[in-house]
Amino acid sequence: MEKLRYSVDPYNRLLVKKGSRTYPIEGEFKTERNELVFLPSRKSPFTKELDLPRRIRFAGSWRLSRNHDLSLSLTETDYQYKGDELDIRGRLLSCEADALVFQTRFKKGPEEDRISLLRLGGRWQADGSNQLNFRITRDVDEDVLRFTGDWEVNKNQQIIYTYEKEDLVRRTKTTEYLEFRGFWELESKDRITYALDLKNNSFFQFRGVWEVPERQGKRGEIICKVGAGIKRSAKERVFSLFGNWRLRESKKLLFEINYGRNRLREIIFGASVFLDKNNELVFELKNKRKEGLGIGVRFKRSFLRENVRVFLRLSKMAEEKRLEAGIKIDW
Repeated sequence: MEKLRYSVDPYNRLLVKKGSRTYPIEGEFKTERNELVFLPSRKSPFTKELDLPRRIRFAGSWRLSRNHDLSLSLTETDYQYKGDELDIRGRLLSCEADALVFQTRFKKGPEEDRISLLRLGGRWQADGSNQLNFRITRDVDEDVLRFTGDWEVNKNQQIIYTYEKEDLVRRTKTTEYLEFRGFWELESKDRITYALDLKNNSFFQFRGVWEVPERQGKRGEIICKVGAGIKRSAKERVFSLFGNWRLRESKKLLFEINYGRNRLREIIFGASVFLDKNNELVFELKNKRKEGLGIGVRFKRSFLRENVRVFLRLSKMAEEKRLEAGIKIDW
């Protein structure tokens, strides 16, 4: 196959430049093991004229365009030139724990359109500015798709990414949303983690702080602040996690969150337990590594009436020690 120049038109046809002439080729793009492949239509009048193979496999680096389209920046090979850009128009359809799914429309033939899905595998991470990134798995290195739009936490306590999308053909703009289905973890006072798949290191770890308001009920609240002090231009995001506090006899305090449709998940805190001179049971919170988090939660006896067995057991274990900084939780 001879060396040619490539680009993509607004209808997602592959543009092949040979000499001074540019040929629009109908066909279909696919992703295979995170590589971009184009299948030229045999009905396209230029496929035979250019003697194109049945499959054209492109080598390059993935990125996300300003309009949130997929773009592949080509590298130098025997049949393509370095720096050519293949911008594929479409929309971000969904995000999975280990993948990003992009929906697009192709002209498979001169009079035939087809909607297709491009799937890229990888892992989700947050960068130093608390922006969302998708790291595409490659044989040698990783390509990074940077999501520079805004994100927030919805009523189901899931992360929602929002961006503005322009249709280059119709010249219209729409607001698009991408929802991440994960769960929250609080492992340190200045780190807030939203996990998608911990085994595959797919999670957003944000630099920020979290705290518990001074007075709580059984229905509790944890306030999270992300973005402050990271960059002068950074936007501070403040959101609350709501859930139910529960006790275990193993000196653990649970914060149970409902992520919608009764999808329940607990944040588990270890604790050092004390009974102060006012007969209030106090928990000094710890993470899973038994490291102190600098937050105290104080319970009154009335709070524990429905957990009498737990209270009696913890009372025997507790030493009389006053906690100067604590949080009273009333039931």
